[in-house]
Amino acid sequence: MINPSADNQVSGSRPRRFRWLAGLVSLMLICILLAGYWFVNSQSGLQWTFSVVHRLSSGAIHFAGVQGTLHDLRIENIHFSGDEFELQGQNIRIVWNPGKLFYKQIAIDQLIAETLRIHHLASAEDTPRGTLPESLNLPLALSIHALTIDSMYLTTVENKNAEPIITNLALALESDGHTHQLKSLNFYTPWGSVTASAEFNGSSPFDLSAQIDLSGVDSWGDAQMVITGSLERMKIQASMVQSTSVGDLQLQLHPFADNPVAQLDANIEQLNPASFIAAAPQASLSLSAHFAQNNSGQLEGKVRIKNHEAAPYDAGGLPLSLFSTQAWITSESLKLQDIDVQMDGDGLLRGDLIWLWNERSGSADIWVERLNPHHIDSRLQAAQVSGKIQWSGNAQAQSARIHLQDKSVNLAAVIARSGENVALEQLNLQRNQSQFTGRGKLALGHEQLFELSGQLTNFNIADFVRTADSKLNVALYLSGQLSPHVSGALKYTIQNSRLAKFPVSGSGEIAFNGLSAFDGKAELKAGSNHLVAQGSMGAKGNAFHLHLKAPDLAQLGFGLAGDLQANVNLTGSFDAPDLDLKLASTRLYLPDNRSVSGVTVDANLHNEAISLEASIEHYDAHEKIAIKKLMIDTQGKISNHILSVKAQINENITFRLAAAGGVSPKKTLQSLRWTGQFTEIATTGKMPVRLLSPAAFSVSAQSISLGQARFSISDGFANIDQLHWSPRDWKTQGDFSGIALLPGSQQVSNQSPLQLGGHWNFVSTQQLMGNLKIFQEQGDWYLPGEVPQPLGMKKLQLMVIAERGKLISEFNLFSQSIGSVTADLTMPIKQSDSSWSISRESALHGKVNVDINTFNWLNALLDGSTSAEGQIQAHVDIQGTLQQPDFSGTVSGSKLSVVLLDQGINLQQGTMTARFHQTDLKIDRLHFVTPHEVPPDKRLFGDFESDDMRGSLTITGDIGLAGNESRMNFTIHQLPLAHKAEYWVIASGSGEIRFQHRRLNVKGDLWADAGLLLQPPEGRPELAEDIVFVNAPEQPEQNLSLLLNMSLNLGERFHIRVAGLEGRLTGQLQMQSDENNKLKLNGTIAAQDTSFKAYGQNLSLKRGIVSFQGPLDDPELNILALRENLAVEAGVEIMGSVRYPRVKLISTPDVPDTEKLSWIVLGRKPDASGLDTSVLLAAAGSILGGQSGGGITEKISAALGVDEISFRQAGIGSSLTGQIGVVGKRLSSRAYLSYERGLTAATMGITKLTYNLTPKLTIVTQAGEDSAADLFYTIQFD
Repeated sequence: MINPSADNQVSGSRPRRFRWLAGLVSLMLICILLAGYWFVNSQSGLQWTFSVVHRLSSGAIHFAGVQGTLHDLRIENIHFSGDEFELQGQNIRIVWNPGKLFYKQIAIDQLIAETLRIHHLASAEDTPRGTLPESLNLPLALSIHALTIDSMYLTTVENKNAEPIITNLALALESDGHTHQLKSLNFYTPWGSVTASAEFNGSSPFDLSAQIDLSGVDSWGDAQMVITGSLERMKIQASMVQSTSVGDLQLQLHPFADNPVAQLDANIEQLNPASFIAAAPQASLSLSAHFAQNNSGQLEGKVRIKNHEAAPYDAGGLPLSLFSTQAWITSESLKLQDIDVQMDGDGLLRGDLIWLWNERSGSADIWVERLNPHHIDSRLQAAQVSGKIQWSGNAQAQSARIHLQDKSVNLAAVIARSGENVALEQLNLQRNQSQFTGRGKLALGHEQLFELSGQLTNFNIADFVRTADSKLNVALYLSGQLSPHVSGALKYTIQNSRLAKFPVSGSGEIAFNGLSAFDGKAELKAGSNHLVAQGSMGAKGNAFHLHLKAPDLAQLGFGLAGDLQANVNLTGSFDAPDLDLKLASTRLYLPDNRSVSGVTVDANLHNEAISLEASIEHYDAHEKIAIKKLMIDTQGKISNHILSVKAQINENITFRLAAAGGVSPKKTLQSLRWTGQFTEIATTGKMPVRLLSPAAFSVSAQSISLGQARFSISDGFANIDQLHWSPRDWKTQGDFSGIALLPGSQQVSNQSPLQLGGHWNFVSTQQLMGNLKIFQEQGDWYLPGEVPQPLGMKKLQLMVIAERGKLISEFNLFSQSIGSVTADLTMPIKQSDSSWSISRESALHGKVNVDINTFNWLNALLDGSTSAEGQIQAHVDIQGTLQQPDFSGTVSGSKLSVVLLDQGINLQQGTMTARFHQTDLKIDRLHFVTPHEVPPDKRLFGDFESDDMRGSLTITGDIGLAGNESRMNFTIHQLPLAHKAEYWVIASGSGEIRFQHRRLNVKGDLWADAGLLLQPPEGRPELAEDIVFVNAPEQPEQNLSLLLNMSLNLGERFHIRVAGLEGRLTGQLQMQSDENNKLKLNGTIAAQDTSFKAYGQNLSLKRGIVSFQGPLDDPELNILALRENLAVEAGVEIMGSVRYPRVKLISTPDVPDTEKLSWIVLGRKPDASGLDTSVLLAAAGSILGGQSGGGITEKISAALGVDEISFRQAGIGSSLTGQIGVVGKRLSSRAYLSYERGLTAATMGITKLTYNLTPKLTIVTQAGEDSAADLFYTIQFD
């Protein structure tokens, strides 16, 4: 029987038990959720998590400054310590999505680290060779959207303070666990910037592909590397392109094999070692290396290096011409056989070398053949030495033997090392009678004890170096120790010696202990020069004296000359010395063409009181005066003194400096530092500079610092906020404002000059970082002239930025009168010691844009007869290197015009398109249009039709901008060549112009479409021929050679109206010139439909031919002019040449010359009474008087029985005016009778009788228009 009550009891207790269990589970879930929330979203939970990580790693990982949440956490410092390295990260931020872990993904949005330091620990055991892994798959997918590290340091035990090796690293990575993709990797190093991408398969055989680009490297230029294959067998292809060199590399690697390099092929052309190391010699090397593994697993190949520009070391070159060898490389040894080194000249070095890596031992045997030292260094004497060089050794002992000789030279040396002892067992150098022998030893222990002895016997320096002859006999002994500081003893004797022609002697025995103690005596005599130094220093009461008397330093050679005297007295110790120094020189010549004169130095130091007075009259460098006067004065104590410097640079520039400060007397020499302040700094000149307030300054061997300083510069100011320098780094910061730039001394007071402002901030450590900005504040720039013209400057700015191993500059200019100019240029920079420089092989990247909208500014510089206008746009790309820049670009112009008033040229509506590369400017088209003006007489050109009443000029070709050849073609079409009152010409044609090496070659064909030559205006003011300019500037010599070959066709519309000649000219001329600029003309000009008007009469030109057959100034003449339609048609015929014309009168029918002349002038027979004589004589003189030989006037004079018939201008004070005719007859040797009459006035004239009483005394009587009697006394001046 079923008990219902029992069932109900059971069923009632079960729900209560499950409710309790459900409540417990719910409570646990709530706790877990609360813990998860606390873990994920609270800072305390995050810190607890990282403390657990720290404990689980047994302290290997340490976290400090943990903040934020798990989604966005910040850690000030992470430090990890391992067996081989330590890692430290600072200021790290991680933004990621932890929820992606449930999907087996790690998704990092940002991972930022300010600094990452990796410190490599020294390992006592060699790192075993790695093995190929089985798998590189990840258990989770990984995504890093952006990982950035500002600075990454790699340090070692030896170098704990290294500069950052990587900066500005940026990385993006994606992986599904099997395929890993490096989307991008960018970072900067001191050697350049790196960009990379890669893809890698995590499963065997681990296929991979990658590309790495390196740019901004001065030495290598731009390089690219492509990696393909797998992790087990990898192939690398690399190439580099520099401005002067190119190279490529192919490499096959087996990273996990005994010999990881399977094959190597490298080729580099035109490699310059100086591109890598500034102190390295210049060379142009071709390098090739080809290696492959042989059957024995050895890497076998050949290396060959050829120098295309071999030169001696002293010329900055590398004397090696060729190096080649056969090489075998394994993990155990390096073996070089058939070493072949060819030096510049015929010198050879041949041999073999072997090195065992594990045993650290090896040997080399080198045979030398015909080696000429002069080809190694041109300062050495020539020789032909041959012999052998041997070396062998291991980690404990090494030895080297050298034996070289020729007919007169012998060099033998033996060097051996055993443990910590190095011995120069033998050194013997001999040539002719010169001999040097020596021995020495050095202990490499703690104190580094050394000992050296040498002997010069009849040693002539000129046997080895190109210098004056000498004969030296010297014994030398030196011993001591190098650590903890250099100390020891020196003993020498010089006797029976000479230098050049001057005797040399001396002796000395000196003991020294670093720079803190000295004791002994040294003496040297060379010719008339004498040096004595004796005494001791280092303890209280010691005294040291030095006396130098050198009246003729040229006796010593070494590029010195002049005189020098010095006296030095030093007492006490080096820590607290007393010093008296006097030095003087009237003239001192130094090497490299430098000299100084008027040198005096007087210095004293006693009980910390210091006094210094020094002056120099002149300092010349390379025959130019660099300093005219220099004076230095210091007074006070070592710890507190005043320094004054005054210098006269030239006539207009002076420099003054005053400072107050001192040096702590208790410091050692190595740690001395001068600390004080500048109280005055001032210079005069075009931009005067003046220090406005004292500025703190300190200087030592390790650093230079300048505090805040304010300067007045050219009506403005400059502030130096910070300036600090040390051998490792330097930094400077400041600003300036109101600095005026003046274009010249001719300035008007109401002009506001251009004023500049700006600021700078630079920091140099491992990288140079900073910027400089210069900009226009106010004012304007004025072009020079009687009335200075402003350029309307609205913007002028220069910005220079240094970052990431590059120097980036930007320039902007905007002017209302010119236009705008923008430019930018990027140049890599490199560090040398503590300075930064731009390598000559640095790659340049830049561009320039020029937009000129007017040429009004140019017209202000030209004379009033010349003007230009238009717009020019230019774009320039800058590539190449600083040594060989590569310029290219385009130039375009519009609305161009050129007006030359004196030449009557008016070029308008010009357009231009051009392009250039390097020094070649190619004009694609330069086109001008020239409007025609109305001709002076339209009736002459009624049938002439021009194209739209305008002409054109078109130019194409190439222009050499740096002395290279220029070649241009020109075409003119109905171009007005001149528009003036004298002539009007419309011409067409084409030709070519070439220019190179100061030789101008012009050829072409021109023809006149229309032309008119007019009579030039009379009455122009001109200087008389007897006026001579005194102190006139010499005209520069013209070295231009003109080669001309032009043809000119006058056409059918070329008219002339000159001096009564009116008509039309035709013909063709060929103009040529030779290299001596001698012009020749060939061709003929003929007159057509031409008449000649003289004395109111028109003569018809029946024949008018001018023929040129060479010289320009002496053409042949064939001219016939007649007066027609009269009973007697008379005229003039001119034959011969311009220099020697033959003029005669002709008529039909033939009549006497006097009657011919009357028919020409009067149109009738001459009057029988002789009243026409004066008119006929005037006509004969003007028409016929210019010919050579017996002319018509002479015939008329002879026919009339007189001695003179002439025409001239009436003299000052004469009663006759204008042109007068003179008829004269000599009555005797002393008496002369003449009749003068005006040609244009109806007067009776004057009859004169001139009688010479003596050679100097003359009486003149006259009657007629003006009666008088005069007595003249003649005085002649040479």
